[in-house]
Amino acid sequence: MQPQDNYCPNCGQSANTKRLKIKQVKKDVLKKFLHADSGILHLTRALAVRPGLAIGEYIAGKRKEYYEPLKCLTFTVGISVLLTSYFDLMSVDQENTNPVSAFVSEHIDLVFLFSVPIAAAFSWLLFLRKGFNYAEHLALHAFLGGFRTVFFLLVFTPLVVFYREFYSKILFVYFALWIAYIAWANVQLMGGPKWLTILKTILIILLTQVVISIVIFAVAILYFRH
Repeated sequence: MQPQDNYCPNCGQSANTKRLKIKQVKKDVLKKFLHADSGILHLTRALAVRPGLAIGEYIAGKRKEYYEPLKCLTFTVGISVLLTSYFDLMSVDQENTNPVSAFVSEHIDLVFLFSVPIAAAFSWLLFLRKGFNYAEHLALHAFLGGFRTVFFLLVFTPLVVFYREFYSKILFVYFALWIAYIAWANVQLMGGPKWLTILKTILIILLTQVVISIVIFAVAILYFRH
C-alpha cells in the first residue's frame, strides 16, 4: 500500500485507522450485539408465523434478511443449555436422578447439535423427490432446532419449574407441540399431500430419537465404565 492510498489494494482495509480504545471496543460490541439480536428477532418472528415459507425463502436465495441457520442453532443451543442446567430440566426427580439422565443433562448441548445432522439425513431420504439436497435439509433442521429454544422458553421451562410433579405429562405436551410445529413447517415447505408429509415428519423425529438414544446409551456405557 502506498502512502497516498486511502485503502489497501489487497484487503480493502482503510488506511485512516486510529488507535484502539475502550470506547471503540464498547461501540463495536454493542453494534454486533444489536445486529445479532435484530437478526434473531426477525428470524424468530418469521419462524413463528410461517416457518416453512421463511426457510424456503432462505433456501431459494433470499438470505440477507435472515440470520444464518448454523449461527442461529449455536446461539439458541447456548440458551437452551443455560436453561436446562439452571432449572435442571432433564431430571424428573431432582433427588433421585439416574446416571444416564445426569449424563444427558451435562452434555445436552451436544445432544441438540448432534440431532440436527441426523434429522437432516432422514429428512433428505424421506423427501428425496422434493429436490432439496442434504445441505438444504441441514439448513431446514438447523432453523427448526434453533427455534426449539422458543418452546423451551414458552412451554417447557415454566411448566417444569412450577409443576415438576407433572413432568411426564409436560414432556408429552412439549413433544406433541414440537412435532406439530415441525409438521406445519414441512407442510409449508414440501407441499404434497398433508397426511403424507405429517407421517414422514413423525417418522423423521422417531428415527432421529432412536439413533440419538442408541448413541447416548453407548456413550454412557463407555463413560461410566472408564
